[in-house]
Amino acid sequence: MFCYLSVPNTEQCKRKVHLTLYKRPDSVNISSESSVWSEGQMMKLKCEIENVGPLQNLTVQWTRVDQNNITTVTEMPYGSFSTSGEERKNGNVTSTLTVSASRDEDDVQYQCAALLRLDQLQQPQVGSSEPLNITVRYKPIITQPSKGIPNSVIKGNKLVLNCSAHGNPSPQYSWSSPGNKNLTTSSIIISSVQSEDQGQYSCTAYNDEGSDSMNVTVNVLEHPHTTNLSSESSMWSEGQMMKLKCEIKNTGPVQNLTVQWTRVDQNKNRTVTEMPYRRFSISEKQKGSMDVTSTLTVLASHDEDGVQYQCAALLKLEQLQQPQVGSSEPLNITVRYKPIITQPSKGIPNSVIKGNKLVLNCSAHGNPSPQYSWSSPGNKNLTTSSIIISSVQSEDQGQYSCTAYNDEGSDSMNVTVNVLEHPHTTKLSSESSVWSEGQMMKLKCEIKNTGPVQNLTVQWTRVDQNKNRTVTEMPYRRFSISEKQKGSMDVTSTLTVSASRDEDGVQYQCAALLKLEQLQQPQVGSSEPLNITVRYKPTITQPSSGTISLTQGDQLVLNCSAHGNPSPQYSWNSPGNKNLTISSIFISSVQSEDQGQYICTAYNDEGSDSLTVVVNVAVEYKLIIIIIAVCAVVGVVLIIGFWYYRHTQNKWRNLASHRNNDNIALSDDIAGQS
Repeated sequence: MFCYLSVPNTEQCKRKVHLTLYKRPDSVNISSESSVWSEGQMMKLKCEIENVGPLQNLTVQWTRVDQNNITTVTEMPYGSFSTSGEERKNGNVTSTLTVSASRDEDDVQYQCAALLRLDQLQQPQVGSSEPLNITVRYKPIITQPSKGIPNSVIKGNKLVLNCSAHGNPSPQYSWSSPGNKNLTTSSIIISSVQSEDQGQYSCTAYNDEGSDSMNVTVNVLEHPHTTNLSSESSMWSEGQMMKLKCEIKNTGPVQNLTVQWTRVDQNKNRTVTEMPYRRFSISEKQKGSMDVTSTLTVLASHDEDGVQYQCAALLKLEQLQQPQVGSSEPLNITVRYKPIITQPSKGIPNSVIKGNKLVLNCSAHGNPSPQYSWSSPGNKNLTTSSIIISSVQSEDQGQYSCTAYNDEGSDSMNVTVNVLEHPHTTKLSSESSVWSEGQMMKLKCEIKNTGPVQNLTVQWTRVDQNKNRTVTEMPYRRFSISEKQKGSMDVTSTLTVSASRDEDGVQYQCAALLKLEQLQQPQVGSSEPLNITVRYKPTITQPSSGTISLTQGDQLVLNCSAHGNPSPQYSWNSPGNKNLTISSIFISSVQSEDQGQYICTAYNDEGSDSLTVVVNVAVEYKLIIIIIAVCAVVGVVLIIGFWYYRHTQNKWRNLASHRNNDNIALSDDIAGQS
């Protein structure tokens, strides 16, 4: 076959093409040699595929699906099956699968398919047969009861034996039981089993292919008639090895028996010990009901006194979720033992403040209940469990011995009593009543008649002027003491303080603290407070050094203040070498001559401190201008007034002159007329 390509204005080209034609099968059929198989046979399945090709691309696929829908696929490529035709052409195919007929093949489904795998196709071309269901006949196999497991049941209980088997055809059942009783059922039910029902039961399952049998041994167990617990003696003595005996009547089979021992102490703590088969004495036979004796050996100690024991027979059977139990009555144990003192504690001294109440209690565990005696300093003997001294004194100090006793023995305990005296005096003093700044001063705390000093701590308390409180503790070995370290004695503790102005007005106090284990709060003896006075030179706090700028006529106020002890005195040095012994300078209207350096000096017996303030005075030109202006205005007014005055005077003079002239003329006229 050729392929042609024509393009305008070019020569036609051709190419030879190889064409393969694929043919799906006309039919795919699966068949078996027989419709029913028998277990053990080798059976053949045949897959016939008609008119398919090309044969060389063919694969026959066998699919097996079991009862659980688990799929198994087997593929047979070209060459593993018979064909009719050439490999590149179509033809008929026959593929054979050989299967061993077993019970696992019963109800399995087979199917075959023709797969054409082509390079150009992602998925093969498939032609499948109809499914073929397989039936396999096989003899029964019993699945219940389990092989070799005995069945044990308590006498009077219900017995149920079920027999079940797999087989094809479905099996039938028969039972043979003790006394040659034969039953054609799959189950045996005995509502109340008795001793005569004990023995071997045999189940047979059968069909046309064969049969299977299973034997079951049934043990009829009897609940223990009695379980008794006893002791060698009703009363034990400490140190003996005592035996407890547990007698179990009429029980078995003993190979399934465990004896359980339970111990419950006075605090209800429970301890369980189990003794399996072979750890107790039994009869010769080991399968029937019989008597059993189990022995528990116990060391008689005071811990066993008041303990309760109990034993139980446990029949542990696989068929029973809970073991069968037969228990004895509880047995209470009494152990006689010598006293053991529990109070007071060994080796712990008892310290008490003189004048306080002293109580010494002695208690002990013992059986019989113990009696008590005390020996005290001065060979005083008391037959009581407690010693009470309402007001203890120095002569009560020493060793006290308590003895607890009964018929089994005795125990003793010694107690050392230390009588402590509250410090008679605690005095605080200083090297000097007045300190000077910079000195290293020592405060001395003298504590009279106290102890034991190994329990003593000296506590120093400092309270400043702001009521801030600081506490310093000095333990034993940081102060001077007498030679002995256990009796009452004098103690001196020293605190070194740097005398600074911060210490002025501070209050110190010391205290003796006796810290005893028997006392929740320490015994305290405190000194009177000591007020500290520190002398120090002044330090000026006001005014601040620097420059003050004023205008002529302003007010000038300079206050000088300082801290110092003793209280400081003051002097001022001002411009013009004016010296003032006051703390403040006041100038109501400052002038230019007040300008310059002002030096304040604060001084006391400890020293002095100085501070310089520069005052600048500026002239007020505005005032001068106003004065000049006012003067100018006043001058102008005066000039104008003077001019007006002169002008008025001249006017009056002229007027007077005219009048005089008129009068003269009139007189002349009159005279003429006359």
